[in-house]
Amino acid sequence: MFKLLFALLVGVGMAAGCSVDNADKLEGTCSGLSCGDLPGQSDAQEYEIPPAQDAAAPPVLPAKDACGMGSCLPDDVAACPASPQGAGGGGSMSTSDAGLSSDAGLDAGEGLDAGLDGGAVATQLDGSFPSPTPTPPAPSRYGCQVSVTVASGVERICGAAGTQGVDDACTSSRDCEPGLGCVGTVRSGRCLPFCCAIGPDTCRDGSYCAERPLRDETFGEAPGPLVPVCDRADDCSLGEPDNCTGPSCVCGPETACTLVRTDGTTACVKPGEGIANEDCPCARGYQCSQATTPPMCVKTCDLDEAKSQTCFPGVCQATPLLPDGWGICVGATPNQMIQR
Repeated sequence: MFKLLFALLVGVGMAAGCSVDNADKLEGTCSGLSCGDLPGQSDAQEYEIPPAQDAAAPPVLPAKDACGMGSCLPDDVAACPASPQGAGGGGSMSTSDAGLSSDAGLDAGEGLDAGLDGGAVATQLDGSFPSPTPTPPAPSRYGCQVSVTVASGVERICGAAGTQGVDDACTSSRDCEPGLGCVGTVRSGRCLPFCCAIGPDTCRDGSYCAERPLRDETFGEAPGPLVPVCDRADDCSLGEPDNCTGPSCVCGPETACTLVRTDGTTACVKPGEGIANEDCPCARGYQCSQATTPPMCVKTCDLDEAKSQTCFPGVCQATPLLPDGWGICVGATPNQMIQR
């Protein structure tokens, strides 16, 4: 058992699959991808880019399951064309569009003075003709977005994108720049970078890949499906106690500080139930180790507490994958270690 736990030193950390949390998941009768009554965002997409011609079916790129199927990757800001193929702009209205001839009938003797001398009124000049419906302008940019279909499925598709940047307010992903998705609760949407790609965490320093509810005005008060985006890390302490109070506390009462990246980044997430040698997600005071298949939870310990009985009869062993001052318990069975 000592050798098994010591081997876990190499694998402590959070892989892409374990670094995704559900901290912002909303309560309700509808959750995740089972929302059967959510309206289809893709159906409301006004400027959808058509698939390439001569292609029986677009290729399907690999991505996390939460991002659905599709032929584009939301993380890639250049995944979609800069402009739609064959889309017309909203040009100025010509005289022929308004139903007027080049001389509006003035050379035909049809009321040169619009009827002021008793002649017939030229209806083309009195404002009674119907105005043509102008063509709405096409979006200025496009991005790969995660959209909800009529059947409550999730797909990746090119659609209109906006100008809102990271952490800017939004009501749907159409407000955000390419590469960003609108996530959050009702009236609290913000644009965050997608992290749909399978593999190592590609989020920038100080953030990590986490699942957040997709936001769109068509959802109304209903929660959207959870999608992976790069959210801000909390830089909390692994030793923060349960129900911590006071100005030094970072995490709320229903979350626990845990490692979310292998570079020592920490964040407040909803804890699981796994303890030492059990499946992830892990309880407070434990971390998910990738040294085994499936991943297992390992006990964390404070290296500064020289006389701590946390790991007794084992020891607290340092590892570079945890923040400074922290290690994992080795040399003791789960039942022998004091549970925090």
